[in-house]
Amino acid sequence: MGTAELTSPHLSPQATLPADPARGRPAGMLARAGLLWIACTLATAVACELGRPGGVDLIRPTFSELIFTTVGARLVGVSMVSLACASICIAFALICRQAPTDGLALASIAGWTGALVLAAVFPMTQVGAPPTWYDRLHTCTALVGLICLPVAGLRLAVRFRADPRWQSTATLVRVLSVVSLLGIAAFLATFVPVPSPFWLLGARQYSGITERIPLAANIALLATLAAAVLRVATRPRSFHAGGVRLRDRMRATLDHD
Repeated sequence: MGTAELTSPHLSPQATLPADPARGRPAGMLARAGLLWIACTLATAVACELGRPGGVDLIRPTFSELIFTTVGARLVGVSMVSLACASICIAFALICRQAPTDGLALASIAGWTGALVLAAVFPMTQVGAPPTWYDRLHTCTALVGLICLPVAGLRLAVRFRADPRWQSTATLVRVLSVVSLLGIAAFLATFVPVPSPFWLLGARQYSGITERIPLAANIALLATLAAAVLRVATRPRSFHAGGVRLRDRMRATLDHD
């Protein structure tokens, strides 16, 4: 048998293979677990908002301040920890799915996750009360965590663009990361000490809504990554160089025969 019979399009470098179930199964399970933890986060967060004695107010009080309500005292920390669990599941799902991640992106996700846990363990003090060490720790870790995840998102968006399997997710990941960073800048602006508030500068009455914007963007970013893992896990795998090597090995074997 000659090599001419191997020119069939079925052996072209652009051929596809079914998704590898051995790799896709754990990645899919982790992604689904991450989405379930996100659902738990949203449920507890909504309960905290609805349990505010003065009624729902998304504009002025920050989410951390809800810890001083009856419901929030029980659920604010739970909401943060469940979001940390979601982040861990989704990070490992990306690794199992062999997503184009790198050390910076994974370290940033780890920083975000650790900050959530620390912010839950060390709550803030009542507004107007003298600051304590754990209040400062809560503030610093929460801020670092908010920044870490969009930084990871921007890094992932760059790497996703170079991988055909993940290209369709890159734009949304980048947009959500930018929205999160802009929200963080707006949130910080409300705490700038100025003689009189100007737009958002020193406008403490808008701290709540400006904090919730990056929080919502970060949650949406995690959900987007989880959905991308599920999509890629069920998508046929394309091979280029691998297909060429397979064809060459088959040619060598048949020529030998």
